[in-house]
Amino acid sequence: DYYIKEAINYIEQNFQNDISIEDVAAVCGINRSYLGRIFRTSTGRSTTGNFLIHYRMTKAAELLKLTTLSIGEYRLCRRLRKTPSDFSRAFKNVYGVSPRAWREQHR
Repeated sequence: DYYIKEAINYIEQNFQNDISIEDVAAVCGINRSYLGRIFRTSTGRSTTGNFLIHYRMTKAAELLKLTTLSIGEYRLCRRLRKTPSDFSRAFKNVYGVSPRAWREQHR
C-alpha cells in the first residue's frame, strides 16, 4: 500500500511533467517491474503507465470542459504528447471519442 500511495501521489503532483515509469519507481525506491506488479494487483490497472495516461486524460477532459482553448493550445497537449494529433489519439483511446466531440457532448 505504501508504494502504491507514493506512486499515485507522485503521478498526481507531476502528471504535467515529462515523467516516466522509471521516475515513479525511483521515487518509490523500487524497481520498475516490481512497481508494475504491485500496482496491477492493487489497482487493477495493467501498468503504472496506463494509470498515468488515464490520469492525464482525466485532467485534459477537465480543461476541455472548463476552457475554450483549441486542442493545440493546451499546455497538457504540448507537455503530454508531441503533437495535437498524438494527444487526440490518446484521448480517443481513453474516452472513445475525439477531444472535440467530448467537448461538444459535455458543454
